[in-house]
Amino acid sequence: MDLPTGLKNLEQALDLGGDYLDESVRSQARDVLDRARQRGLLGTDRTVVALAGATGSGKSSLLNAIVGQEVAGVAATRPATRAPLGVSGRHASDVLDWLGVRERKVLLQLAPDTTANLVLVDLPDIDSTADTHRAQAERIIARADVVIWVLDPQKYADAVVHEDFLAAMGEYHSSLLIVINQVDRLGTADEQAIVADLGRILAAEGVNADIVVASALTGRGIDEIRGALVEIAAGKSAAAEKLAADVRTAGAALTEDLIDQGGYPRDLTDIAGVDELVTGLARAGGLSSAAREAAGHYRRVARRATAWPLLRGWGGQARPVSGNGRGADAVLSSTAGTTSHPVASSHVADSSDAVASSGTVEKTRVALAEFTVQATRFLPRSWRGAVRDENSRQAARLADSVARIIARESQTWRRPRWWGLATALQWLAFAALVLGALGLAAGIITGAGGVTLPLGLRRASLICLVAGAGCGVVVSMIARAARTRGAQRLERQVTTRARAAIETEVRENVLAPFRAEMERYRDFARAVASLMRVSA
Repeated sequence: MDLPTGLKNLEQALDLGGDYLDESVRSQARDVLDRARQRGLLGTDRTVVALAGATGSGKSSLLNAIVGQEVAGVAATRPATRAPLGVSGRHASDVLDWLGVRERKVLLQLAPDTTANLVLVDLPDIDSTADTHRAQAERIIARADVVIWVLDPQKYADAVVHEDFLAAMGEYHSSLLIVINQVDRLGTADEQAIVADLGRILAAEGVNADIVVASALTGRGIDEIRGALVEIAAGKSAAAEKLAADVRTAGAALTEDLIDQGGYPRDLTDIAGVDELVTGLARAGGLSSAAREAAGHYRRVARRATAWPLLRGWGGQARPVSGNGRGADAVLSSTAGTTSHPVASSHVADSSDAVASSGTVEKTRVALAEFTVQATRFLPRSWRGAVRDENSRQAARLADSVARIIARESQTWRRPRWWGLATALQWLAFAALVLGALGLAAGIITGAGGVTLPLGLRRASLICLVAGAGCGVVVSMIARAARTRGAQRLERQVTTRARAAIETEVRENVLAPFRAEMERYRDFARAVASLMRVSA
């Protein structure tokens, strides 16, 4: 990935991550973007090379040897370099102003095309007792295109150099040069041992950089350093390579922050646990109780409509069904075509008025929390916390929505057409029974008075009585079985419809914003992952 795209992705990652990111990591990434903009305005044709090191490493002496004359002061007292010094072959005021370097020297011997675009900076000691010295050095090291680390052969493993600086420069292999200075003080065996040991230390730190042995006193290694600088200046890509390394380092810090917070720097799978959430919300809202109550109400109303006329009042009045287990009146949609009217109650309940109790709200909050824990397990802690807090705030609204859904679905159902047929048959059977009973009674009364009714009439009365009673019994038995099946079917339908409506509510008002947050994290994770592939 090229540098402009990498910088764009880094900015996107910062925008998406926002306050979820660790403050130091966010600040580091923001500094990279700021440096890139500022460096771009200065142009990348000039190359800034900083000489950094600890006290007594001989940075100033090495700079003098590289340029061929004494431009930096050398003293036995420490620190010898009290302020950064800039040396260039032509004026570079804009670059040195940006670096904060006030002491400047222009050397004509650096003016040839091979070194004209070099800006060399001698830094104060990074371990100086003066706090301002280290601050100046850190600032310029961060902005320099190339850093030459000058090490004392007696302190080449200095913890300040390695732990505070080199250990964090694993991505800067093309922007680093390690120089072991003052090797004129060493024997051959000691020199080889130091180079080998330093190589092991750098490898353990993940730093891949060339090691040059040099002596400002004897001139050993100076030509090699000059050659490296000439090559760097000719390439005119050191600034871009340094910025690319900055972006990769910022990406590594962002990735580490994700992992430290328990997140995964990768795409996430789809949200799981929706069915469990719907079940939890239905349970919290009392769907099972409401469905059973609706079924019981159905049985009572069906009995009044289809039982034998003289027995319809038995078993109590048809009580209103609760939509939420707490006494809402029933609405029975007796539908023939599109016509609806109340059957069991003259009051028509409005399910939009249903409000969840505090206990239901708390149960809803628990169900949401359980779902959120499962669904956000791949997110970093800060992202998880934000999602959980938002879902917790939605608990009351969601509980009220579920209460309205359950009330609506448990209060509304169709009056079966078979009720009308059963009612008609029951009345016909009852009429036949009454007619037969009246005929037989008339025969008994007239017989007592000495008048005998015709045999055919007496037989017809008996047939009507028996047929009416038998038909009533059969219709009642069939109606009772049908009422039971209808009630069971209604209980299932109420449960199914309510669950479907609750799932729709969840997907629209819980999962939609949740998915938006997850998609935001996906975009963030992708942007962060891409930063490790940035090159100049």
